[in-house]
Amino acid sequence: MKPMLALGAALLATALPLVALAQTSAPPTGDLEIERKQRKAVVLPKPSPDQVRTDADRAIDEYAGRSPDQVVRDTSPVRPSSRPDLDRDVKQGIQSQQINKELFKR
Repeated sequence: MKPMLALGAALLATALPLVALAQTSAPPTGDLEIERKQRKAVVLPKPSPDQVRTDADRAIDEYAGRSPDQVVRDTSPVRPSSRPDLDRDVKQGIQSQQINKELFKR
């Protein structure tokens, strides 16, 4: 017991100055200059008016080609609720009941 206590005291005596040295601040070296590299902005080329027109016409054709019910389903924030009898927990409960039934049948 005494050797362990002496060893702990010796470790503590050597570790304490090391901790104190690690916490001292570095001497001031003057003003630090921080440089920031300027990145060049990426500028995409402006699309031609013909390309804009064809893209707009294609989008209109796609939108007009859909049925009104499909448009309502796609844009509506309200989603139909899923059936509670097909929930994952229900399926697992049924499966575990069937497994238990088969295991204890024998």
